Order: sequence, then structure tokens, then C-alpha cells
Amino acid sequence: MTTANRQPEVTGVLSWFPLDLPLTQRVIALFVSKWIIGALRPLVQLKVPDLLSDGPRSAEEIAEATGTNADALFRVLRCTAAAGLLVEDSDGKFGLTPVAAGLGEGAPGGVRDMFLFASDPMMWRPYEDVLHTVRTGEPKFDQEFGMAFFDYLKQNPDSNTTFNRAMLQNRYPGSDRVLDSHDFSRYPRIADVGGGKGQFLAEVLKRHPGCTGVLCDQPQVVAEAAEVFEQAGVSDRVALAPTDFFESITPGCDAYLIKHTLHNWDDEKAAAILTRVREAIGDNPDARLFVIDMLLTEHGKWDIGKLVDVEMLIILGGRERDREEWNRIARAAGFEPSNDPAAGDLVLLEFRPV
Repeated sequence: MTTANRQPEVTGVLSWFPLDLPLTQRVIALFVSKWIIGALRPLVQLKVPDLLSDGPRSAEEIAEATGTNADALFRVLRCTAAAGLLVEDSDGKFGLTPVAAGLGEGAPGGVRDMFLFASDPMMWRPYEDVLHTVRTGEPKFDQEFGMAFFDYLKQNPDSNTTFNRAMLQNRYPGSDRVLDSHDFSRYPRIADVGGGKGQFLAEVLKRHPGCTGVLCDQPQVVAEAAEVFEQAGVSDRVALAPTDFFESITPGCDAYLIKHTLHNWDDEKAAAILTRVREAIGDNPDARLFVIDMLLTEHGKWDIGKLVDVEMLIILGGRERDREEWNRIARAAGFEPSNDPAAGDLVLLEFRPV
């Protein structure tokens, strides 16, 4: 075969699916994702991974334990096993793989709550009409549910619980790399802005026993943070600061962390948050702003952040950013960059006040 008529290599996400399709039909492979998620979600809701933790079971045994239709259950089990998430043996029994074990309730390092959040109807329905967002630039979530995402959570306690449980499990591997590679000990008082229930701040304080912390978030959020700090053994070194970070942020800290928060907002609102941080820093030239978020790669390169960016666009009206975009909103708030991490992952961006 000559170079001229050789089939080009399939790369990216489409290369993950072992389907023998012509290149012009290869996009059909993406259908598989919907089928697998659709089959897996009810199994997680029924706690099938927990039932299988003691060993393989037949579809009939699982159906009896879960009060479900044996034939329908068998078919979603078979689908999930074909995708490699369960094991189906020659006797027709289904067992766990390490991946499925991570979907059990309370599994160490598991992602059950993250999966249930990501596959929840509130996160799926906006994708039924992404064209609305493409045409208007407005998040489809707002049109679909009649309000913004965080307002929806406030008005729907069950959805808010689903979200909060997922965020507690949201331990992206890049977080450990950030923690391992940065010494926060030179900042005696550290504020975590929009830090949720304080998981990241708790880990920072555990690693740096000479530091104290301030958790700055909405009143209803910080009200539930005490348990996190108690479990980490750092509750005596943390102050809880109920606040709206668009209005004000606790002053007088030596470092201000903002992790996985600014990507929830468009540039104008993100710059407004950073402006409140700059006001809180005041005239302390040694204070630092640390933004922990995705740093997008250059044009044309694979980057999971470029996929997450579409979720931000459709659900929240936020965005992931490249280095130029981060620098632009930081400068607008009175900061300049003071480090240069490699793009393509979760990174720590350091900024100094000017």
C-alpha cells in the first residue's frame, strides 16, 4: 500500500472503541458510551457492586436481592460485562473487576458518588440541546431548569446532597501532585476561597502543622465543614468564614487558595472574585494567590480540560483556560504571574499582587 492510499490512523477518543468501521462511520463508536453509562447507572443505584463484593452471583440471585426483573437485569449486567466493567463467567455469574469495585458504597478511593452525580438527569438533560448554547453562548442548564446551577442546588435538597457527596469524592490525581510539589509552610495563615467543605485545606494543614487556615464559602457550605477538619485532626487550626466571595473575602491571610472554583464562572465573574482576593491582600507584597485549576494546552493537542470545558459551558456558563486567559483575568484584578507550570493538567498557578 502506498503512502497515498494508506488509511490514516484513528486517534483520540475514537481509537478507544474496537469497532471495525470505515473512517467515515467511525463516529458511531461514540454511541457506545451512552449504552454503557445507561446500563451501569441502575447497577450502581441498586448497589450491585456491594452485592458482588463477597463473590460472583447470577442475574437471578441479584434480581431477588434487589427486587428487579431478572431478564432485564441480566441484559444490563451482560452489557456492562461486555464493556469490561464486570466479569461474566461460563456459569453465567457476574463478578467484580477492580473498576466496578470502586463503585461500591464506601469503597476506599471509590467514585460511586461522582458517577451518580455525573450521570444524574440534571447533568444529562442540558446535553439534549447543546445547540441552544452554541447559538446563544448561554448555559443550557439555565433554560432547561429555569435557574442557574447553584440556585437549583439550593432549591433541590436531594440534588444538592448528590453534588456535595460527589465533591467529597472528587480527588483528582493532579491534586496530590500539587500538594507534593508545593511547600505552603512559608504562609502562616492560608485562606481557601470557595473551598467547599474544606477537604483540600484540611490536607494542606495536615502536611504543614505550623500553618493555620480559613475556609471561605457560602454559609450553608461551611456549616457542614467541621467534620472534615475534625477527621483530619486540624479543627483547632481552622476558622470558618461564611461569606459570598463576590462581596468580600477574609483579609489578612498570607496565601489565598482557589481550587476548582474559578472555572465555574465566566471571565467577568472570575475577575470579580480575584478582585475581592486582591482587596483582602491589601498592601502585603509577600502574600500570594494560588489558583489550582486546569491549564489548557496549545492548539490541536489532546487535553481532558478541553472536554471538561464543554461541561462548564453548558452547565455553568464557566470555562477552562489557557495561560494567556488566566493571566488576563489575574491582571484585571491586580496580580501578575510568578510561576510557569506545564500545561495539560491540574496545576498550581502562583500570582503576586501588584
